[in-house]
Parts: sequence; structure tokens; C-alpha cells
Amino acid sequence: MSLLVANEISKNYGDLDVLEDVTVRIEYGDRIGLVGHNGAGKTSLLRALGRFDTTVGGELFIAQGTRIGYLSQDPPPAGNLTLFEDLKSVFADLLAQGEQLRLLEAKMTDLAQSDQELAGLISRYGLQQEAFERAGGYAVDQRIRFVLSGLGLQESLWQAPLSHLSGGQRTRACLGRLLLEEPDLLLLDEPTNHLDVRSMAWLEGVLTAWKGALVVVSHDRYFLDAVATRIWDLAFRRVEAYRGNYSHYRLQREERRARWRKEYDRQQEFIRETQAFVRRYKAGQRTREAQGRETRLKRFLEEEALPPPPTDQFIRLPLRADARGGDLVMRTRKLIAGYMNGSLEPGTGPDSSQRQAPGRSGAGEGQTPSVEPEAGHPRSKGLQPGQHVRQGRLRPMRSLSPTDSPILNVPDLDLYRGQVAALIGPNGAGKTTFVRTILEELEPLGGRVELGASVDVGYLAQRHIGSGYGLMKGGQTVLDALLEIKRLPTERARTFLGQFLFKGDDVYQSIESLSGGQRSRIALARLTLQGANFLLLDEPTNHLDLDSQEILQDALRQFDGTILLVTHDRALIDALATQIWQVTPGTKGRPGQLDLFKGTWRQWQAERLYVEKKDSPDPGEVVPTAAEEEWNRQREARRRRRRAERHEQAVAETEERVSRMESRLKDIEESMAQASASQDFKELRALQDRHRAVSRRLEELMEEWAALAA
Repeated sequence: MSLLVANEISKNYGDLDVLEDVTVRIEYGDRIGLVGHNGAGKTSLLRALGRFDTTVGGELFIAQGTRIGYLSQDPPPAGNLTLFEDLKSVFADLLAQGEQLRLLEAKMTDLAQSDQELAGLISRYGLQQEAFERAGGYAVDQRIRFVLSGLGLQESLWQAPLSHLSGGQRTRACLGRLLLEEPDLLLLDEPTNHLDVRSMAWLEGVLTAWKGALVVVSHDRYFLDAVATRIWDLAFRRVEAYRGNYSHYRLQREERRARWRKEYDRQQEFIRETQAFVRRYKAGQRTREAQGRETRLKRFLEEEALPPPPTDQFIRLPLRADARGGDLVMRTRKLIAGYMNGSLEPGTGPDSSQRQAPGRSGAGEGQTPSVEPEAGHPRSKGLQPGQHVRQGRLRPMRSLSPTDSPILNVPDLDLYRGQVAALIGPNGAGKTTFVRTILEELEPLGGRVELGASVDVGYLAQRHIGSGYGLMKGGQTVLDALLEIKRLPTERARTFLGQFLFKGDDVYQSIESLSGGQRSRIALARLTLQGANFLLLDEPTNHLDLDSQEILQDALRQFDGTILLVTHDRALIDALATQIWQVTPGTKGRPGQLDLFKGTWRQWQAERLYVEKKDSPDPGEVVPTAAEEEWNRQREARRRRRRAERHEQAVAETEERVSRMESRLKDIEESMAQASASQDFKELRALQDRHRAVSRRLEELMEEWAALAA
């Protein structure tokens, strides 16, 4: 059943056309992922489909009684209710039924009631109670707690007024309200923003079981793979639909565009040949034939000709390390990260005025302090007990003070060259505090953190503008922000910025005037220019469109240095991480804990699944070990890969047969034209029979190809 049909939807902002003749259909049960470049018009399309924007052109038909819920990236103004009260108001009608039940209970206790009146009240109460229970009236509070906990909103916030919550917390509250309302059509604009890994996995489970339909805009590839069953690709002001999740869409899009390029090249060759024929014979003996071909070509160009295939512009990201560092890149020993003397601001500890970014000071320009591995390592010279090297000088390890605010306990970590560590955990658990400690913006409250020999740190901050290390200044232009990293001739700098899609006068825009995606691109350009061999990346895929995320992932995969990823992007972690550093938030009075897992994201998930099953196995269930889980996963992956290869081969062979049949049909049509011209009707009838047979076979092959490509 169609919930919504949109015909020829258009939208413009002044002279800028964002949507043009967009025609889409949403069926009950559809889970659609809406993708496209930043600024392509995804939010405009969502608002148009929900009738939240009345300035769009075209026709919109919505099935009668369809309830639509819309999640905006910007939360609405906060009211006076608390978080829990706001979500409870979703069930106002149901709670009113509960109040009626309580009134009936009070009436039934009235001793003045006659037996007949009491029997009527009891019957009425039974019917209303059954309806109330069937509607979930007794589980309202439980449902609200389930949603709030799933979205990572701590219990300490439940009784807080909405006006006291941050923007991200209010956005999660709006999402929770929509999930409780259960509309028929859910329109979600970046629902995974502000969610940690656990909350995203929870939301995936909820949306996968969603009974209605949903359209979701997201830059999270892992999320789209888990949730979407169809993809809408919004590009060049129009929507192209694909079956399957994001990974299927990527394959299908490349196949479609390859066919498009092939057909377009064939078309251009036909046009060139026809034009050459017209020029050659228009004034000669074959004038009428040339004029006929010219007329047919003109009609073809007006009505049937394919437009040129799209030429997308992508960033180029030549990440490389200028110098090779030592084997040991970073080490922690009994490290406690937090804030001194109860302060939550950096720069309050001893020697704070002298601290600089790691890898940027020491014996001389471009040199970094040398830290040797601990005793037992092949290159070890040893460190004196109670001492460590930071910024080229020996310093005693600091002891924890009673006035300090410890945030995170860090185990003894050793990160070596070529490894990729993913630092994951809930928002507010202490990940940023740990990062600032590595960068020496915060002094360790206890223990030490060390960088290895010749380690040069490149830092990509989640917050691009500010006064800290690695941040850009708001008053800078794009060109100034790049030249701050390395002095280059202006033309060379502008050419370099062109690789990040800053063309012409774009380089003179101020950093403050840029969009989030543009700031991410200039931040990546600065990082690339540094040539660091240890990359510390804080949410590097934020604000990047899906294609740019793929490019960044490929660049990081080929990077020959060491990487510490602080990210919620599970696709990036899955592709790159060689070990997982999981942060568990602390409780009141106790700091959080960082746990080390040496292995990939898939192995870590398998280990978690094993632990969960081990803690609560089903009766009689044989719980596989983590190694068995991983081996089974790899075996299944190999099977899927072989099936995919066989499938691709079948598609290619079918396409080749279709191409041969089309060529044969074209030859028959040319022979039919010659037989008709010579009035050879016997031959013409035979050719017509052959044409019908070949056409039927071509239709069968096209159906076979469509089934394979679906």
C-alpha cells in the first residue's frame, strides 16, 4: 500500500534550483536511506514530503489517516516540562483512560451503590481495564525508560527541564518522542548525530523492526547498511532509486554509471557518423537521404538523446608521513587523566605556560623528544624509576592530589608504528580528556604518557575553530589557514587547495563563513600538508558526505604511519582498526576506565557476543568461543564473496547476451528496411517472424538481467 506519492516536486532558493521534477513513492514498510552530497537538498526533500515546507512545487498525495513524524537536525524550542514528562505526554489519551479507571475504582468502593449498579460498574471497569492493558497503559513508564536508556540519556537527566539540556540531548529527546508516538511514516534527518556506538546499535534494532515506513538521511554507512532496504540517491536535483542497503547501492550505482558512459559514448559516435554523412552528401547525389538523416538526428537529439553522465567532483587526499618514526609511538604507564584542583579548564597545572603540542618542540625545529622502550624491549635503554620524558626533559611522575578531578584511568598501553587504535565510548566518558592529555593540553593527574622517538603528531580536532592546538582561527581565510601550516608560494597553495574543492575565490572565504563540510575539508588539507607520522583524529568523518568518507577511509588505509581514531563511525573502525580502546564512564566519585582489546572491530563484537551469551546462555545451548565465532564469520564472508563473484559473472554474461541480441535485432531491422524498399514481401514476412522471435528472446533476457541486478 502506498503511503505517499510525490510527483514532479521542485524547490528553489531564489535563482538556485535544489529539487527539479522529483517523483518518488513510499510504500508501507519501506525503509529508505536518502543520500547525496552536502547541500544536495536532502533536508529540503524531507520537509517537502512531510508538508513542512509549503513553498515547493509539484503534487503530493498522502494516504488518508497517515501520521507523519519528522526529526529535524535542529531541536524545537524547549518547553517547561521535564524530559520524562515531555515523553509521557505522548500517552496523554491513554493516561486519561487510566484516570477514568481510577474514578471507577472509587465509585465501586461507595457503599451506597445497589447490587445492580455495582454489577454494572464492575462490567464497565473490566472492559475498560482490558482495553487499557491491551493498549500498553500499564507499561508506559517502562517504555519511556527503555527509549531514554537506549538513546544514552542518563537517568540523572530524566527529571531535568528540557531547557536545561544541551542541543544534542534535546535532539535525542525529540527522537525518543517520535519513537514512542509510532507514526506511520517517520522522516529522520541525521538521527545518529549525538549518539554513541551503543545507542546507534540500539536505534538500528528499533528501526529494523519498525512497522511503518521511514525515510532517513544519514552519513553513517554502517547504519544505512543495517537499516535501509532501499536507497534514494539525490544528485543533480533529482532522485534515483536503488534496491538494497548502502553497500548494494554503491555497487549498483557504479554499474549504472558504467552502462550510462558506454551508451553515451556509443550515442556520440552515432551522432558524429550521422553528421559526417550529412556534411558529405547533403549537396551531392544522396541529398534526400542526407536530409532525411539530418531530420531524424534532430528529432533524436530533442526527444531521445541521453544526457552526458555526471562528472562528480571528489577531494584528493594524498596522506603520507614525511619521516619515519621509531617503532614505539606512544606509551602510557599508570596514567590518570582529568583536571587539576577541581578545574575543568586546561592550562591550570604546573608549567602550563610552557607546555606545547607534542612533536613540535625539543632539540630543534622539526625534532621531537626521544623516548626509549621499557626494559625487555629489543631497543630498550631503560628509564629511571619514577621518571619519564616529555618535551625533551626528564620529569618526576606526579601523584594524585585530593583536590584533583580524575576522569579516566588508563591501563598501560603501548602503541607501535603502523597500528590503528580506535577509541570508543559514550559521549562524556572521558575520550576528549584523554586526547588533551596526549596533546599536553592537560597535565596527567597521575602516571605518565610518552611519545616515541621522532614521532610527529598530526591532530584533527572535532571542533575546527578555536585557540587550542590544531584549531583554526575564525578570522582567517582558507588560504591563510593553509599557509599557517607551511609556507608555500601562493599559486602552489591554491593548486593544493583545489584538491580539496576550493576553487577560484573560495580560497579567500573566512573560516567562520564556511559550512561544516567545508571546514572539514580545509582541516584535512592542513593535516595532509603537515606530513605527520602519528595521526590523532577526533571524529574525522563528521560533516563529510558519503563519497568523501570513502576517500578518507582509503587514504587512511594506505597511510604508512600510526593512527589513533576517536570516532563513532563504525564503518571506519571496521575498515581500519587493529585494536579497540573502549572507555566505560565512571560513576559519582569514581573515574571511568579504558579497556584494551587487541583485535579488529569484528573480533571485538564477536568477543562481546560470546561474553553476553556466556553470562546468560539459553538452556542446552552450546556457546561458541570467540575464535569459533570469528572463524565462522570469515567462512561466511568467503562464501558471500564467492557468491558475489558468481553473481557478477552471471550479470556480465547476461549483459553480453542482451548486447548481442540487440545487435541482431538492429541487423534484422536494417534488412527489413531494405526488403521493404525493394518490395520483396516474402523476405519481409520472414524477417518479421524472425524479428518477433528475437524480440521475445530479448525481453526474456532483459527480465533475467533485471532479476539478477535487483
